[in-house]
Amino acid sequence: MLRKGLIISVIIGSGSVVYGQLTGNNLFEYQLGNLPYTDPIDLSSHYDQLNLGYRYKGLKATLRYEHFLSQNEGSSYATLSQFQVQYRKEKLELKVGNFNETLGNGLLVRGYEIAGSVFEEEAYRSRYGFYRDMLGFSAKYSGDIWFFQALRGKSLVNTLPPTLPMSDRRIDLVEGMETGISFFNQTLGVILMRNTNTSEKNNFYSLLFSGALPGNVSYNFEFAHDITSDLPVFALNDQSRYGIYGSLSYSRGTFGMSFEYKNYHNLVIGTGISDPPTAVREHKYKVLNRSIHVPQLVDESGIQLEAYYTFRNREYLVFNYTYVLNEFFEAYRFNEFFLEYSFNPGQKSNVVLFADYTSDEFKSEDTRYAAGGIWDYRVVGSWSAQLHLEYQYIEREFTEKQSMHNGVVILGISKSPSLNISLLWEISSDPYLTDRPDTPEPETSVRNWPGLEASYRINPTNTISVFAGNRRGGPACTSGVCYEVLDFEGVEIRFKTKF
Repeated sequence: MLRKGLIISVIIGSGSVVYGQLTGNNLFEYQLGNLPYTDPIDLSSHYDQLNLGYRYKGLKATLRYEHFLSQNEGSSYATLSQFQVQYRKEKLELKVGNFNETLGNGLLVRGYEIAGSVFEEEAYRSRYGFYRDMLGFSAKYSGDIWFFQALRGKSLVNTLPPTLPMSDRRIDLVEGMETGISFFNQTLGVILMRNTNTSEKNNFYSLLFSGALPGNVSYNFEFAHDITSDLPVFALNDQSRYGIYGSLSYSRGTFGMSFEYKNYHNLVIGTGISDPPTAVREHKYKVLNRSIHVPQLVDESGIQLEAYYTFRNREYLVFNYTYVLNEFFEAYRFNEFFLEYSFNPGQKSNVVLFADYTSDEFKSEDTRYAAGGIWDYRVVGSWSAQLHLEYQYIEREFTEKQSMHNGVVILGISKSPSLNISLLWEISSDPYLTDRPDTPEPETSVRNWPGLEASYRINPTNTISVFAGNRRGGPACTSGVCYEVLDFEGVEIRFKTKF
């Protein structure tokens, strides 16, 4: 019973007993260290996030408390950052407070939370949970044929810390509704949305089509357009604000493939409440995830094609091609070819290999090659060892041509499901990274990031993890959301518990 939460009872005036379930989780993170080349090197800080939830029949109440304490003046805070009351009965759902909601595919508005992530901006040096929610109310009705959703709330600017006033962090008032019908595995829908802030008020509409077709084919299409101005509601010229997203997928047995198309123009809404599909492959490999293309919603179009095949002995092959075109004052193209192959060379081994070629004109990187793999070997019983190797070669050209290298080596041992220990080493000759900002002369020697990671699952409800050494930062993308991770030198301890 404890794994599912605490069962509590309340005796009310009539003498009857009301039962409810209380659940929760807590994330505690302590750091002793700082950004590279930053004083003090032994900066001490800690972050804590407590989530509590109470459920009784169709009623649910949740709240989140966050605090951050640091030696840095002005970066500490303590706040009740979220609360929500939710009521659900049959096909109806009502929410009041903080909520994460998305209309359609997110072309107009998308709420999200990157679970377990702790975000920090270098300008503020304050850490907090990374999510984009709304503060207001929402209502949903999901019938057998007809569905409806309405929301009204102020969206969070999640790059600003809780040390700032709430009025500065919630500028956009979003009011929207989505409705449609479903029949014979097909769905037709429409969205109307208005976004209001201190500088502008914009109205949008969106048309949605999705469903399944004969022959194991499914599709998803959305067209969104600004209807604030007097321009035609289907105009696709330079003055228009619109978004187009479409996908097709096919699967049969061991083979499958998917195709995505996007065309986003002037689609930055308010402080950035829109977050349409990236249509770019999200990589688990460090050198590729840091180099991933981040959508530029001012003007971006492109396609993504992916195919996979699974062999009889559980081997699989994945191919992905991505093309992106950005048109600002001139055209910038992004091309990526990715191949991944997994196989079992023995009963105790599994190997995953990858190769990647990319051309990224937006970053002036005409050539990027990457290759590597992961070898997992079961030693004995539940013990296994892992070797993770990645290499990337880049040619960049501004005033002159430069070539550089990035490398990743991870050597680990684990005991499923409780213990993981890994030695990490990253290396780079990228001039953007090798030069020290605290010296007048540019450094060109190779830069290294050695580190140790360990995690131990004490029991099903408690896990502790430790990092010690130098951690390389940079862009990171998770669940279609891209954000910046800061470099860190020192020791970090995390403790997660749930009840």
